[in-house]
Amino acid sequence: MNTWTRRGLRWLAGTALVLGALATGISAMDAPLSVPPPGADLPHAWPAARIPSGLAFSVIPTSQSKGAFEALLVGGGSWLRYRHPAHVAVLVRHPQGNLLFDTGLGRQVDAQFAVNGFMDRQFFGYEQVKPAVDQLAQAGWTPDRIQRIVPSHMHWDHVSALPDFPDAEVWVNRTELDHARQGHAPAFLASQFKGVRHWHDLQFTPTPYMGYPQSLDLFGDGAVVLVPLSGHTAGQVGMFLTLPSGQRYFFTGDTTWTIEGLQKPADRSWALRQIVHVDHDVPANQAAIVRVHQLMQRFPDLKVVPAHDENVLKTLPHFPAFQG
Repeated sequence: MNTWTRRGLRWLAGTALVLGALATGISAMDAPLSVPPPGADLPHAWPAARIPSGLAFSVIPTSQSKGAFEALLVGGGSWLRYRHPAHVAVLVRHPQGNLLFDTGLGRQVDAQFAVNGFMDRQFFGYEQVKPAVDQLAQAGWTPDRIQRIVPSHMHWDHVSALPDFPDAEVWVNRTELDHARQGHAPAFLASQFKGVRHWHDLQFTPTPYMGYPQSLDLFGDGAVVLVPLSGHTAGQVGMFLTLPSGQRYFFTGDTTWTIEGLQKPADRSWALRQIVHVDHDVPANQAAIVRVHQLMQRFPDLKVVPAHDENVLKTLPHFPAFQG
């Protein structure tokens, strides 16, 4: 081994040690969130529901992120795991009508996304786009079979496909819609929603549901119940889904990007939050994380689905398969 080779190896080893120390120091800033004892508002049993036999759901994967180290996506995550967060739509088939919870990326996403600057295009880059409307068409579904779209929130990667379903009612609460209209790229892209023809003002009722002070029972049978999950955005919503089998799901939008964030519980990484303004209201979003964590502790059979967790989403039925 010559002198230059030895020097090169020493330089690489030194660089690795420095990077390792830096990563360790950054990770030390990511303490788990404090979890108080659950209050009396968190019930010990699920409310009665009349679940129709025809109810089923399916996940439509439309794209994936170009990827990031897990340690950036969730506090305490690994620097040795590289994750590819997914962009999906969730199709709920109910006897009273079909709905999408989020749309994933749509046919016009490249043109929509082009307004971003160079750095944002790199940071939020996506790949392998397969719009939901095209996958539905391959299975014989026309766009008008989707009667409702309920975005968890109005960020670009959740409403890109709104133009692909022009006849659908788009259910958004006034707070979230105002937040989106006043927002700007890269989080909100006006071209995605300015042409919506059928807005529906999503209004919660003062009926508590599973620890949330308000709720909206979409079909009146307890099968699909929306709850407020503000924090990540001003008016984000979550969706509880109860199947005929008795299995229950909770789709939590972008409260966290990974299930690990809800299990620990932990926020997104400290380092990422210094670089990117991720959440509209950080304390409110952290409180939302803790509440979901408490639900998971009390109801271990509840399947919680963060919108982008590719590992969780892999375990769910992918269109055209359904689970009921």
